[in-house]
Amino acid sequence: MTPYTQLHHPLISFGLVALQFGLITLLSYLLISQPKNPLNLNDLLWVIPAILLGLWAVKTMKLGQFNIVPDPKQNSTLITSGPYQYIRHPMYLSILLFFLPLIIHQPSIALLVTYSVLTLTLLIKLHYEEHLLIQTLNSYSHYQTHTKKLIPFLY
Repeated sequence: MTPYTQLHHPLISFGLVALQFGLITLLSYLLISQPKNPLNLNDLLWVIPAILLGLWAVKTMKLGQFNIVPDPKQNSTLITSGPYQYIRHPMYLSILLFFLPLIIHQPSIALLVTYSVLTLTLLIKLHYEEHLLIQTLNSYSHYQTHTKKLIPFLY
């Protein structure tokens, strides 16, 4: 049994994805169901770059390489261009940046708790994914030494 198979379990992978999408759905529902004020230009100044970052990451990754579960695909290659030259998980950052101004604009306990659980879920998912990538891609450990996980220049 290889280290990859010891660490990898489909229930963990699909469970993290299901939790992620469930929380995104709940956040969306909570935001739609309690509109207090219309979005303003400041909100859009955060939401639009978040969408663009996500699209840039998907375009750089290419659809053939893109995988919604954290499991590396067979014969996958390490992408180190585009946003991946700065951070290892730009799609996760895109999700967090997308919801952050909306929650700040309409703060509530339910939104803050749901956003916090989503953030925690994405952090667990990215750590799990990185352990799998280290086991499957020889150059991933080196890549980790010169990029940040989620926030450029910080984390």
